[in-house]
Amino acid sequence: MPSGWTPDARQRLEHSTRFFARVERATLECPRCGTVYRFSDRIPSAVFNPTTARFTCNHTGCKRTYVLGLVAWPVTATPGVASAPPEDQVPDERELAQLRREGGGWWLPDASAIRYKRPLETNLTTEDDRLEEED
Repeated sequence: MPSGWTPDARQRLEHSTRFFARVERATLECPRCGTVYRFSDRIPSAVFNPTTARFTCNHTGCKRTYVLGLVAWPVTATPGVASAPPEDQVPDERELAQLRREGGGWWLPDASAIRYKRPLETNLTTEDDRLEEED
């Protein structure tokens, strides 16, 4: 470890320099309750105020407010450094499940993947396949 290095980010940030940055959109987890949010400054949101950069969790029982900002960590020219997303930017199983639920889609395991040039089943129904309406 380099001399003077500390794992405590607060101590490391004491020697930082401020720079201009603005949060325009984000996907984040509430640090208190773990609810995942997605928002943008272009779409009005009940949880994010782009003018003040204030984020308020609207989950029942939480209601915590935070000011969002950005940190730019310097990267050294060492092979492999910062070649993958940081751990806190990769959703875990619980966060991923919430994002999928909000997306409203269906995710199937790889075993259910279509392996035919022309799928045998689709979500399209031909006229012959439709049920006749009862009068």
